[in-house]
Amino acid sequence: MYRSYQELVQTEKYLRLNKQSQLVIEFSNHLKIIDFHIHLSDLLAGKRKDPISKGEKLAYPTLPPIEQMDLSQPYWTHSSHNHYKGISGILKFSAHGLRILNDMVDGGTFDNCFETMEANHIQKAVMLPISSAKDDRSPAALQAAARYPDRLVAFCSVHPNDPKRKGKIQKYKDMGAKGFKLKIPDMELKHDTGPLVELMHECHEARLPVLFHVGSNVQEDDPNVSKTMRRLLRCTRTEIYGDLLTQLPSDFTFVFGHSGIGEYKLVAEYLKKYPAAYAEISAQSADSIKYLIDEVGSDRLLFGTDWPALPQALTLSRVLIATEDDQTARDNILYKNAERLLHIQIEQQK
Repeated sequence: MYRSYQELVQTEKYLRLNKQSQLVIEFSNHLKIIDFHIHLSDLLAGKRKDPISKGEKLAYPTLPPIEQMDLSQPYWTHSSHNHYKGISGILKFSAHGLRILNDMVDGGTFDNCFETMEANHIQKAVMLPISSAKDDRSPAALQAAARYPDRLVAFCSVHPNDPKRKGKIQKYKDMGAKGFKLKIPDMELKHDTGPLVELMHECHEARLPVLFHVGSNVQEDDPNVSKTMRRLLRCTRTEIYGDLLTQLPSDFTFVFGHSGIGEYKLVAEYLKKYPAAYAEISAQSADSIKYLIDEVGSDRLLFGTDWPALPQALTLSRVLIATEDDQTARDNILYKNAERLLHIQIEQQK
């Protein structure tokens, strides 16, 4: 679609390149914004880096190559699945995932975080730790929120197989966690969603909203996708979480992370069915955001970016385009819905 990022910012509204050639928002008026979906360099299970240290310049390998970028599509690309077939495809997929993780760890530091927040008019950001069975990252998120209470909000994360799970969830709530985040491979659960349902009930008892990574650009019936890859990605299927909500109280607050990516229309149907559910819209297009507004209204849509996996400016520019004629929807998505859900208030940047 584009030959360079210079061409992209000349073509697309609300975007420019800063002195470091990073995408930032181009908007003259002040905005109030809460980013409902970020990570930091020490919040991902496994490899980590002290976020106080100086961060590397982010390369954003999650983004498609510029010549394949299409901002009219969720995740901003027409996905090609041919490389997902066979053992070599699995290895390439895993290697790409490792490049993304390394970039997030090397660049997801406080200095980079606050710099991009400032450049993109963002007052607060919600940190989403991801814990494994052996590596609980919730304390790191809570420590960061305590260190920077005016800029950061912490969710917690406890693995379903953690024997101290229930006690930890209430403990972290008492320490200031505003919600719960988890992303777990289906093969690790061995196709048994029972522990997830129990965990969600425990979060409901603690009055914590729950956000899961939901959706994929990979179609489950694509003949170019191997059975192993389908098993790897099954845990992200939107219908799994929609079905789980039938086993939970009607006032359980579930947030569909990424709005299901390419499955955003299915997410809209679940939001119609479950009035306490929300959709977080990181990596969506302006058209898909407009679709969600038209189908379910704007009062359960949450602006998020998945930084440092993705630049904050890209999703923000899509929201600004989608809400050009609807200030109420813009305010709801950018901050009012998050304020209500998190029980916080933010001040507009001067």
